Amino acid sequence: MKHALIGAVAGILFASSALATEIETKSLEELYAEAVAEGGELVIRAGGDKDDQADYYLDMFKERFPEINVTHSVDLSFYHASRYDNARNDADKSDVPDVIQLQTLDDYDYYAERGLLERYKPKNWEKVYPDYKDPHGRWIGLFGVAFTNVFNSDLINEDDAPRDALDYLNPALKGKIILTYPHTDDAVLYQFWNLKEQYGWEYLEQLVATEPTWVRGTSMPYVAIDNGWYGASFTTSWAFVPFEGSDTRLVLPEEDYFLTWFQTAAIPTDAKHKAAAKLYLNWMLSEEFQGKWLQFPVRMDVESPDGYKSHLHYNTSPADFHRFMLKRDQVERFRLQIEQLVGPAEGPAPLELDYSVKP
Repeated sequence: MKHALIGAVAGILFASSALATEIETKSLEELYAEAVAEGGELVIRAGGDKDDQADYYLDMFKERFPEINVTHSVDLSFYHASRYDNARNDADKSDVPDVIQLQTLDDYDYYAERGLLERYKPKNWEKVYPDYKDPHGRWIGLFGVAFTNVFNSDLINEDDAPRDALDYLNPALKGKIILTYPHTDDAVLYQFWNLKEQYGWEYLEQLVATEPTWVRGTSMPYVAIDNGWYGASFTTSWAFVPFEGSDTRLVLPEEDYFLTWFQTAAIPTDAKHKAAAKLYLNWMLSEEFQGKWLQFPVRMDVESPDGYKSHLHYNTSPADFHRFMLKRDQVERFRLQIEQLVGPAEGPAPLELDYSVKP
């Protein structure tokens, strides 16, 4: 009986290993040929709050693979997720995208548990930080995004630029701070959660009392700072290496915790152009792209730009953000508390903002 049981267990383990998802071995050129033979179409739904946010990397992809016709849209991740939910329930599933690329990390757990994501491990899978990929290949991080201190060096000297939370209470900065409504964006809400945990509600009350300019979406703060309309924000992002001709700079906190997450992607099981989707994931994980990313790469063997170390050397944790996103009861309760403190979000939705006008 004992031997029979051991044999049965061994058989199950063997079967499981036989079904394990293998890491891709084909070259980008081979995958490109397969994507072209499939029809050369690729549909991507990318999370974001400004319609040109994906242009930086998609323009590179289009130039590298000119025979692939890329159709993409940028919108808030929870809208893309709900559209995917509707599309997969349609009989013909014609609106199911080939790649979903979302900030709402909890959605991947939901979809994975229901068998709605393709099991696929792109080439260089083993070089991606372990916390930022599903072990079964159902989703994977593509690139790191840090929300932290961004300031205009023409308006605020670097020595005076706010780095830690208490710096934003400086009366000299009154009228120069622009922040995203935290209850409209889970990433910003997470930042405020950590401020509350570190400094208590009193700090949040003091911050609100400084009367910063509040906007919807995380893109307007960096646009407004780069245009010289405002001096600083911590609810937005920027490249580690300053763009030529720009006075905008990103600086990490000296003491405080800051937000980083890896923008994550998956291939829906009902995707119609899986060869093109696989090409896209493999290119995004290639050294060719990772070495050109503006902030933290997702690969352990690729260095961050401008002498920055990996995210592991700083006071930040993408894995903790993922855990926060999974605690939906806590998130929604805190969202309502913050709205009571800050007030209801006013103004146009992020994708409807006029970025040529000072908010």
